[in-house]
Amino acid sequence: MLLTLDIGNSAVKGGLFEGPELVRVFSVSRDAVDTGSRPPPPAWREALSSPLSDASINQIGLASAVPDTATAVIEALSDLADASVTHVSPTSSLPFELGYETPNTLGADRLAAAAAGWVHFGRVESPPRSVIVVDAGTAVTCEVVHRDGIYRGGTIGAGPGLVRRALRSGTAQLPTVPLNLPEDPVGHSTQTALQSGITWGLVDGVRGMIDRLGATLPDDPKTVLTGGWGSLLADHLDRPVHHAPTLTLHGVRLFVSGTE
Repeated sequence: MLLTLDIGNSAVKGGLFEGPELVRVFSVSRDAVDTGSRPPPPAWREALSSPLSDASINQIGLASAVPDTATAVIEALSDLADASVTHVSPTSSLPFELGYETPNTLGADRLAAAAAGWVHFGRVESPPRSVIVVDAGTAVTCEVVHRDGIYRGGTIGAGPGLVRRALRSGTAQLPTVPLNLPEDPVGHSTQTALQSGITWGLVDGVRGMIDRLGATLPDDPKTVLTGGWGSLLADHLDRPVHHAPTLTLHGVRLFVSGTE
């Protein structure tokens, strides 16, 4: 089996593949892993042993936005599986031309999501169609792939959790609020005003960015959503979208198995 890992700022997300089929998905919150009282590798070994207990793993693919966590996870996995590790990288074989000015700074998670978006949603069309991939989590990133098979770059912004944290730490009196989407965008209390500003701000910000990025392309691009806020966006963008919660894991698989 192939184990794919998406190591993000909030969680380590994993998927087990048998060939092209994703047969198991799991997620381990970074906050739930006790790295304060013992070294990180043993802590991650314990956290990962349960979802991987009955898996026969012979390959591992990894996209990481957090180098220190990736190092600890790889060390932990060395005790759980005898498998080679493939890192998603701009120097790997890619399914598109890389039109990015600083490829050495391009996040592996962004690259994996863009690759899967292009291969599974853009390149499969006849003729091929441009793709915008939105990954809405701790950060909100948009990736743009031109219909000619060129990754052009994208945008990086703050997700709702970071916005909430900035409002709390950067102001004197604003409280921390649950990140719920109020039905009425007009906040009738400080709590609902904050919730509306943060969550409806996410929806309207992503909608506007898709329009702005789409205007740079020669066709009507497909929009693919992933990340923890992908479901909320899919329900409220009021346009055709494809919600693919495991997109990045599929992208990691492409880098291990070949970009097809």
